[in-house]
Amino acid sequence: MAELTPMMKQYMETKSQYQDCILFYRLGDFYEMFFEDALTASRELEITLTGKDCGLEERAPMCGVPFHAAETYINRLIEKGYKVAICEQVEDPKTTKGIVKREVVRIVTPGTNLDTQALDETKNNYIMCIVYIADRYGVSVADISTGDYFVTEIPDSAKLLDEIYRFSPSEIICNEAFYMSGVDMDGMKDRLGITIYSLESWYFDDEVCRKKLLEHFEVSSFAGLGLADYDCGIISAGALLQYLLETQKNSLSNLTHITPYAAGKFMMIDSSTRRNLELCETLREKQKRGSLLWVLDKTKTAMGARTLRKYVEQPLIDKTEIIRRLDAVQEL
Repeated sequence: MAELTPMMKQYMETKSQYQDCILFYRLGDFYEMFFEDALTASRELEITLTGKDCGLEERAPMCGVPFHAAETYINRLIEKGYKVAICEQVEDPKTTKGIVKREVVRIVTPGTNLDTQALDETKNNYIMCIVYIADRYGVSVADISTGDYFVTEIPDSAKLLDEIYRFSPSEIICNEAFYMSGVDMDGMKDRLGITIYSLESWYFDDEVCRKKLLEHFEVSSFAGLGLADYDCGIISAGALLQYLLETQKNSLSNLTHITPYAAGKFMMIDSSTRRNLELCETLREKQKRGSLLWVLDKTKTAMGARTLRKYVEQPLIDKTEIIRRLDAVQEL
């Protein structure tokens, strides 16, 4: 009976842990993909599909990309809504006898992509977590490239959609209850280009979420984070933190604080109004040039550009906050 080669056994063991990802498996100067991943990648990336002897009667479908050009290919897969797990050699092949040890060092998703060539530095790349529990929505939003991390709670689906349009995240993760709640997922995917993943139920375990947040921010209670009254929001923020820790494989030391906010603090602008007002892009060409932001944007830095975009997309309605901002502008 045919049996997999040692290298393919190692590949299959790794792949079994990351079944929802396309596995970029490092072999020398290339990242190789096998079986279903190879068929998908060769089709989406338009690269040659070959085969490799794997110990079975039939050769394993295989395709690969040079490691020095991998980011380009990864970005193309991410744009199409795929997740990519990057598996590196963690031992020196020259000093290792037998199979070189390999580990997945990072998972790249639309909301966790850090490649500066793929991102527009003048806008945030947000990932949003939505939890639907007992007719309430817990919402948390993060940008791991800037360290922004927000949390709120929303009472109804209409206001939730306004919140999604306001942040325009590139990725939404959610619990199954939200996925089955009847919200127009296809519309969000088509109109806003958002990739949506439903996560397993253990991500949203109340105790696990609370423990993760307290450990990460090194506090003993949620009063210190300003989250004492955000039961649903805590589950959302904790699930998002757990997801980011798993995909980034590091301590996320740049997420130093979490900001609770009230959704009613900003003017709610629905999607059709945003399009017709041409706040950040024109109606026909979907370009920044010709939009309100294009007229106003004289910023010199990426941070300034992101801040101005936020001001345009999220107008304040609280008089005290408006006056404070105007005073700051006048002072400058």
